[in-house]
Parts: sequence; C-alpha cells; structure tokens
Amino acid sequence: CYHCKMNMKEGDPAVYAERAGYDKLWHPGCFICCTCGELLVDMIYFWKNGNLYCGRHYCDSERPRCAGCDELIFSNEYTLAEGQNWHLKHFCCFDCDCVLAGITYITVNDKPVCKSCYMKNHAVV
Repeated sequence: CYHCKMNMKEGDPAVYAERAGYDKLWHPGCFICCTCGELLVDMIYFWKNGNLYCGRHYCDSERPRCAGCDELIFSNEYTLAEGQNWHLKHFCCFDCDCVLAGITYITVNDKPVCKSCYMKNHAVV
C-alpha cells in the first residue's frame, strides 16, 4: 500500500489511481486526502507531487481562499491582511463595511475598523 506501506494480501480489494500510475495501489481505507484524511474511494481525487487530495484541498494548493467568504480567489488583485487572504471587497471595516484594502485601519477586539469609525466609536475622548 502506497500510504501505509503494508503488504497487500492476495484477494484483498485494492485501489489503483490512474493519475498516480498503476505501479501504486492503496487499501480502500488508505486512499485518503493527505490534508484532511477524507476517504476518497467514491470521490473525485487529485494527484499532485506524490500526494492525494480531495477537491477542496487541491484547489487550496493552487489558489488562495478568501477569509471573508471562504471562496477561492481567482483575481490577481487581492489583499493579504491579518495573516489571511481576502477578496478586495471582503476586507472591510467591521463597523461601517467600507473597504479597507490599501488604507490604514485599526484592529479592535481582533476586528478591523477604519480610522473614522475608530475615532467615532472606539477612541478614548
């Protein structure tokens, strides 16, 4: 078995993955996503750099995912803020929803807030 390295017994069911090459085989329970461990026997699988992936984690390896909407970001323009990737329109002020990409913001209770909302709602007078 390519995953557990245990010998396959004669008559045991085995999974062959065409994209991985027919020199590799898995126990059905070992044919899993290398990231989340999801069973891939009855699912679409992806093979990349010697690893099996479910659809979600393969896509995550190809494109960034927006922290705001949890969708893949296909645009070349996006922002990296607070250690996460965001569509430009989804990185916004927690108070007024104005877009914060490229402007100064302040974090209040782990939430981004624009300068004007900070001054109006959170700053000490």
